[in-house]
Amino acid sequence: MRQARVTVLAAVVLTGLTGCANRPNNLETYYDQPGGQPTSVVTSPPATTSGAAPNQAVATTGAANLVADQVTAAVLTAADLPREGVHVAATRPANGACFDQVPAGDPRGASWLYNSGSTFVQQVTGYLDKSAGDVLNQIQCDGQKLTVSVPSATDGVRGWCLGTTCTVLLARGHVLSGLQVTANTTARASDAIRNLASLAAGKLPQS
Repeated sequence: MRQARVTVLAAVVLTGLTGCANRPNNLETYYDQPGGQPTSVVTSPPATTSGAAPNQAVATTGAANLVADQVTAAVLTAADLPREGVHVAATRPANGACFDQVPAGDPRGASWLYNSGSTFVQQVTGYLDKSAGDVLNQIQCDGQKLTVSVPSATDGVRGWCLGTTCTVLLARGHVLSGLQVTANTTARASDAIRNLASLAAGKLPQS
């Protein structure tokens, strides 16, 4: 099992995403910010009257806000899970190795607990200047591949089971939604995560 920590890809990962305070499932930030003191860089404006640079900055900010909103909207809430028999977990379970392969800076998500003791973790990440499908194609997790079909349109769906933990990654646009279920048997974990994948696919951006 790979033990490497997540590598932050410069200029790729969308950072600073903010969750919705009114959501019932307490959105979480899963990764600590890099250590050290922040550095402020002041750049003098170019000696030109062109408005291209300000316009580009506005466009970039608008795109970042859009992806941030899509990430927040892709997180499953209690209202999405009435038939799953889960409740919000008091603490987040440790990552399975597959989540460690996902390039991420400041993902959003939630942790859930089944009455049986099984756990479910969702991790949603946005990428500003590359598609989530491209990110997904670069991820290779350990374990047996899991075939997953979802009713909603996606740019890619991949799944794996390692031991009694099953992971599914769904890509759409600039959003990658990761689901991970750990149960007492592989069969239970795979059945649960297939149901969850269908729900999560419907929360991805559809246009």
